[in-house]
Amino acid sequence: MSLFLFNTPVFFVIFSSILLISLFFKHVRIFTCSFVFAIVYLVVYYHLFYSWELPQYQRGISYQIKGEVIKVWKQNSSNNDSNSPIYFKFRLDELNNKKVSQSAYINLSWYHSTFKINKGDKLRANAKLKPYRSLQNIGNRNSELWSFYAKVKAKGYIDNKYPIALYKTKNQSLYDKTYLYISTIFYETEHSWFYKTLLLGDKSDIPDNIRAQFKFAGISHLLAISGLHIGMIFGIGFYLLKLSIYLLPIHIKQEINLNIYSSIFGLLIAAIYTGISGCAISAIRALIMLCTFIFLYIKGKQYLSITALQYALLISLILNPFQLLNPGIYFSYTAVIIIIYAYKKINLPISNFVFKFLWLVLMQCILTLGLLPLVWFFFDGISFIGIVINLIAIPLMAIYILPTILLILFVSLFLDPTILLVFFDQSLSYIFNFISQLNVSFFWILLGNLSWQSLILIYLSLLFLITQLRGFVYLPIIIIFLNKLTDIEPVWMIDILDVGHGLSILISQNRQSYIYDLGAKYLSGTSIANKHIKPFIEGENLRIIHTMISHKDADHAGGLEDWIKLGYKNTLLIDLDDKLQVKKCTLGEMQFGSLSVNNIWPYNDSGVSNNNSCVVKISDDHFSVLIPGDIHKDVEHKLIKLGINLKSTILISPHHGSKTSSSSEFIEAVSPDWVIHSSAFYGRWLMPHPEVISRYEHKKVQQLTTGISGHIRIKVFKDQYTIETARKRHSYWFLVK
Repeated sequence: MSLFLFNTPVFFVIFSSILLISLFFKHVRIFTCSFVFAIVYLVVYYHLFYSWELPQYQRGISYQIKGEVIKVWKQNSSNNDSNSPIYFKFRLDELNNKKVSQSAYINLSWYHSTFKINKGDKLRANAKLKPYRSLQNIGNRNSELWSFYAKVKAKGYIDNKYPIALYKTKNQSLYDKTYLYISTIFYETEHSWFYKTLLLGDKSDIPDNIRAQFKFAGISHLLAISGLHIGMIFGIGFYLLKLSIYLLPIHIKQEINLNIYSSIFGLLIAAIYTGISGCAISAIRALIMLCTFIFLYIKGKQYLSITALQYALLISLILNPFQLLNPGIYFSYTAVIIIIYAYKKINLPISNFVFKFLWLVLMQCILTLGLLPLVWFFFDGISFIGIVINLIAIPLMAIYILPTILLILFVSLFLDPTILLVFFDQSLSYIFNFISQLNVSFFWILLGNLSWQSLILIYLSLLFLITQLRGFVYLPIIIIFLNKLTDIEPVWMIDILDVGHGLSILISQNRQSYIYDLGAKYLSGTSIANKHIKPFIEGENLRIIHTMISHKDADHAGGLEDWIKLGYKNTLLIDLDDKLQVKKCTLGEMQFGSLSVNNIWPYNDSGVSNNNSCVVKISDDHFSVLIPGDIHKDVEHKLIKLGINLKSTILISPHHGSKTSSSSEFIEAVSPDWVIHSSAFYGRWLMPHPEVISRYEHKKVQQLTTGISGHIRIKVFKDQYTIETARKRHSYWFLVK
């Protein structure tokens, strides 16, 4: 609670209530003391390990950096290729010749590099840096939480104007040597990405189509080193020692408990695997759980219990309380709780294969159903086909894939494993080809966003159902139902997405949407359309009816190609040439539900691309929004002279708030209540420009900027409207504001 609600009124109301109750009830005082200790521990932990931030940030400043290359995501194919920068993760040891007191990492790009860098290289250079800040859109993944947890504090690019010193590492660490050795073994294989994922915990090379197929099939967990993999490795070690003792002429005294030694050996193998995988937090969490179970087993205590799980969770949170920011912790502990409960409740005779198989099927069904609310919460949908596929995939992973990969590694220590590796890699080709041909997306059910309050209430219902509190099982369901009944739906909504320097706006009514512009596409190949617009549409269960592209500039039409690939070509309201270049929009008015959509510019072609922007006014009987694209002041004045009614409730600032636009006359003609600037946080073009901000302030127009506030949502009702922003909706006390 103190992690997520620490700076909110809700937290202080709850905390004050607990303190007040503890004054009258002695039994509550222990809980109160624990609660206070947790808060103090969290704040102290934050200041000891997470509080460092980029000091005294100033726009355009070049920082002196010194440290080590931790990971290289993308290397140049040729030197001096400005279109192919190096992307890498860098551990910051010194900033401006001052030692960094805590672990801190920065994500860097390097253009025009004449160097080839590798993991472990030392680098001294200058870099243009700014605090790590991601695009924030309602319902989409908040990567700032991930970066905070991973201690990624800034991002930027190497400043080539200053001297650069790169030192190749001669004395590699044991982990780096192991990483290089394993990477070399599997480098030329067809599925090198798969071996890197399972052995090294490196998921950066997983193909997008494989990610999607595994998600739809309900087996994404197989690609993330977690409790499942640690459990499998433990099982391999456990039974390997037993098999060795059985096959070798070794006499074991009757009083020796072989299971204890097998468990310790399995734990040792699991620990080595965790180290090789880079000590991923999910793997460490699973290892802690395994250590707790084995310790209690050796002590003769009840090891397969909720109490044992509580010990493991307590140890994990003491090591790092910010683990609660990682979705994996909720999946891991919920899954184990379900397994423990089901194991104790299901009393099928498992004396033969048929009953064993039925037991596994039943366990898998219970586990899948129990995790469905979490899957819905984090992925906006569910898949029931995962029950069937996991019954095949998990045994295949445990019995064939993982043991064979470990065997190849073992053989490579003494012999050339090429023949074995080629045979195994070919078998994986058959498996992945089979998965790719399955129409698993058909079984993926999009449900839209699930609030965390609803998630808690669903699990409360399940808890009441399996305990003696069955009489209360309908209470959470009634609360959810009443909340839906009392929630007043807006007549229509305006969503100005946070797309950095660019524009993308959705006008929605009755789950149907008109979208204006698609944002940019980046050198890395990712686009706003794929990474932000598509997840938002799916999360909100929206159906795109119309797509308007204002003009051909990349920050507005960059995502067009991906948009067409997603199947939205028939929604386009503009014509395209053979090279997918945008032609000017057609003037006129059309109806979109109960809304009037009026294209009021351009009247003729302009030599300036920005002035060819399609200017659109969308309105109902009371409220309206004016979207002028990137038009400049001369077009603003032409619109005024044409006598067009520009007056609107909401104005999207022309050209992102550039000083080339937003003339005083135009602002006066529109007379908006609010102006929204769609621009990047600390963007290179300094938008909105201070002069523009001053003009709107002078006209007493209220202002919001997506780069500061994130996604901006305007809900329009019959006689009023409300405004909410993504950053206020999910505000965390430990993130940079």
